[in-house]
Amino acid sequence: MKKAKFCILLFFILKSSFAFCQDYKEYLSPYWDDYYNSHPSAIEKNYQASDFINVIDYVSFSPKASYLNGSVTLLKKCLLKLEYADLRQMMITGSFYSRSKKHDDYFQLYNLTYTTISKGTWDSYCPYLIPMMELDGIIKLH
Repeated sequence: MKKAKFCILLFFILKSSFAFCQDYKEYLSPYWDDYYNSHPSAIEKNYQASDFINVIDYVSFSPKASYLNGSVTLLKKCLLKLEYADLRQMMITGSFYSRSKKHDDYFQLYNLTYTTISKGTWDSYCPYLIPMMELDGIIKLH
């Protein structure tokens, strides 16, 4: 039953619209926008479930949400069940919010919540990690 609840919650999070207002650039950090323009993240081309799972394994991501019971296996199973459109939305979310003014705040929050990673690892993988943090309920993105 918990698996079904998580998958349903995951579905609604990913299906929720990612609305850009006319002032969406107010959310972007010029520094991080320039950084990812000159150092493109792999997420724009590699956003299959297996790509997210590889990042989970690389950084030893362990979910904290009560509905996941800390189960990496359950998280991976749910990712593997997602449709292409859902994974694409995760890519869009990660790509956008990795460029936000909250980039460094999310890094600190990540290290306070999960296994500590270096700033360089964060900068490389945050387009994958930010959507994972949202799925885990640690951050709420608008």
